[in-house]
Amino acid sequence: MKRAGIHAIAGLSVIGAIAVSGNDAFAQGGVPQCADLPNPIFMEGTTAVVPVIRHLGAKLKKLGTPHTLLYYANEGCTGVGQLVRPAQNKVRTVFEYYDEVDPTSVNGKIIISTCNGGIDQVPDIAINDIYWASCPAAYNQTALYGTLPSGYQEFLGPVQGLVPIVASSYLYYNDIMSEELLDLYMCGSNGSIMTFTNSSTIYDYNCQGSGMRELFARGLGLANATAFPGLVGLGCNSTITAESMVTNYVAPTTSPDTTIGYTSTEFYDAYRDLVRAMKVRGVGQQRAYLPDSSLTSADKINLREGRYTLQGALKLTAQVDASGTPVNAGAKKVIDWMQDNPITDSGLKLPVPINAIYALNGVVPQCAMRVTKDSDQLGFKRYKHPMPCHCSFEMLATGKTSIPGCVACTDSSTCGTGQVCSQGYCE
Repeated sequence: MKRAGIHAIAGLSVIGAIAVSGNDAFAQGGVPQCADLPNPIFMEGTTAVVPVIRHLGAKLKKLGTPHTLLYYANEGCTGVGQLVRPAQNKVRTVFEYYDEVDPTSVNGKIIISTCNGGIDQVPDIAINDIYWASCPAAYNQTALYGTLPSGYQEFLGPVQGLVPIVASSYLYYNDIMSEELLDLYMCGSNGSIMTFTNSSTIYDYNCQGSGMRELFARGLGLANATAFPGLVGLGCNSTITAESMVTNYVAPTTSPDTTIGYTSTEFYDAYRDLVRAMKVRGVGQQRAYLPDSSLTSADKINLREGRYTLQGALKLTAQVDASGTPVNAGAKKVIDWMQDNPITDSGLKLPVPINAIYALNGVVPQCAMRVTKDSDQLGFKRYKHPMPCHCSFEMLATGKTSIPGCVACTDSSTCGTGQVCSQGYCE
């Protein structure tokens, strides 16, 4: 299947600004004020999930009641900190928002624009790769930050994986053990792992607030990422994002034999033409796995069934009332959209299924998972969603029109014992 085009189009925000430069909503220089855009929702968090946010945000502009999803891609832990303790964590004031080139496409190209938020704009909702308890501030300063303040809650979003990547021109190894990854990120070139013998081309993320880094460490069997020295390659370099790891560091390297990094399944799927994933043999495993069944598939079957161990559900953090309901209207809408909760207001129903956005952007909805985790540490338990969507997800992700064992249905009466008709298939 030819993957849908999901690379963002840069530089088009200027065109939009010129076209409406007389609007009072626009500040000097043609950049609009975020608060003046239609139904703005301020969101901050991990860079890993940006492809999903871009496409969700573009679809929200097409709602019966248009909304503007404003995203500041920072670090997951930092984003949560800026939501729950804004006095101690000042928020950036420039946010991205999104439009589609072709509104009829499920997953077309995106126009990225920017707007000015208020002074120290606090996000309505934050998205993190991990639970707050796994963030450096929480486990290093437990007296101050060990738990979320009262009145905040983490909601589960879709599941993403983290993928070790090499340049597409790398010719040597196809897989790597979790123990070898540990040696690489703890010892650098001194670990003498495979061909990766140059510490300056073993790339990592910001050690102070990166949820990706913490999830990676736990997927390799560590308690947290403090064992990573922050001296390897560009470790502790806050300028590396999940996307730039691919486009600025691994893909264009002049030393493909010694270069390795890792990125999210979201950006790995977006740039498979530039980098190659390495299979990972997880802790205690006998075989190495990709998130998918092959390098050319996007079915995420090994992630969905727990064979691929570098994974975790995204966490949506919001302020809640005593019953656990988000008190911020924008936050509640984002959670409902991203969890595919029932929406009665026709003006707020997405024009495409959220699972289509997920399937084409490298993440897995909870309904397509067969395993789950209670924490960010290693260890899965079996999981069955009340309305599973394995068939519909796999068809959306792969472009196939039929999959063995997937029987189309209109209601549960035609399904077998113990099955329900869910998203058009007996599950």
